[in-house]
Amino acid sequence: MKCISYTKNVIRFDVFDSRAKTWYNRSMQKTSTDRKMKRENPFLFQGDLQREGYFEGWYYKQVNAMRDQTISVIFGVSVTSSDPHAFVQILLTKPVRTYYFHYPIESFRQVGDRFWIGNNQFSQRQVHLELRQDGFECIGTLDYQSTTPLKRTRYMPSIMGPFAYLDHMECNHGVVSMNHRVNGRLSINDEFWLFSRDTGYIEKDWGKSFPKRYIWMQGNNFKTSEASVMISVAHIPFLGLSFEGIIAEISLPNRSIRIATYLGARRESLVHTQNGFTLTLRQGKLRILIEAKMDQVGELKSPKHGVMKDTIKEGLGGTINVTLQRRNKTIWEDRSTHCGIEIEGYK
Repeated sequence: MKCISYTKNVIRFDVFDSRAKTWYNRSMQKTSTDRKMKRENPFLFQGDLQREGYFEGWYYKQVNAMRDQTISVIFGVSVTSSDPHAFVQILLTKPVRTYYFHYPIESFRQVGDRFWIGNNQFSQRQVHLELRQDGFECIGTLDYQSTTPLKRTRYMPSIMGPFAYLDHMECNHGVVSMNHRVNGRLSINDEFWLFSRDTGYIEKDWGKSFPKRYIWMQGNNFKTSEASVMISVAHIPFLGLSFEGIIAEISLPNRSIRIATYLGARRESLVHTQNGFTLTLRQGKLRILIEAKMDQVGELKSPKHGVMKDTIKEGLGGTINVTLQRRNKTIWEDRSTHCGIEIEGYK
């Protein structure tokens, strides 16, 4: 039998292993760094345009004091085989009007924390809109100053707390800015909306679907200067089971208070009223009571397995009365107008 020598082509596994380990360590270090950056800054693009059944959406809310009106701007992507696209949604009050602008997925571009959809531009510091469709036009630029992100710890890198470290949650939530100043001008169907140190809020969601049952509300037009509140209660599927998850942030001039499931929070009660609901949450010695009233509501498209086919109703001109108690003694109480309020699936 003839013996064939492969000496010249022998693979040096010791060298290969060394190089592979170096590459792997560098790759893991980069991946770990990227994930950490995304956890700590939810405004960054969290997903993958190749991931089937995925959505990601950014939400800007701004109150125009001069006109006593509110406008929300939502941009995002829907990644599905049936209808992959980028989108911009507009929700206006008095009267409530909603508009959905559909763009090819290829029109979605990003560089760091700046995003483009067609000629529309979005960042944490500015939004530029050039929207025209079926007789509706919204053109202009809004600048954001003195944004207030949430405080972070290792246990709570975001509003999601330790759940921020888990992949493949049905819906992830991020708060970008609880409160900031809005300056600029929008031309909406030839009417000028001037913003001068008005009030703004930014958040986002990403994942597969909105929860089948949830409550969400946000307000930062309280009598208390710089106060802002965001509250969410939702059905959370998890490891084949489910639970009711709570995340809430009460941002006051001299402190911030976090109410969350991962800190022991639970819902005490939910009572429907004629034009809204009352909600009570408890966390240890803290109790928060909310009375929410929704006036007119507008319909927004929402994701189901990444497809923007469902609709939700948001009352953008609502009011919330918030009472915060410690050991049954009221430590803060106030009322906000121009609130975003949603309740879906709770009977």
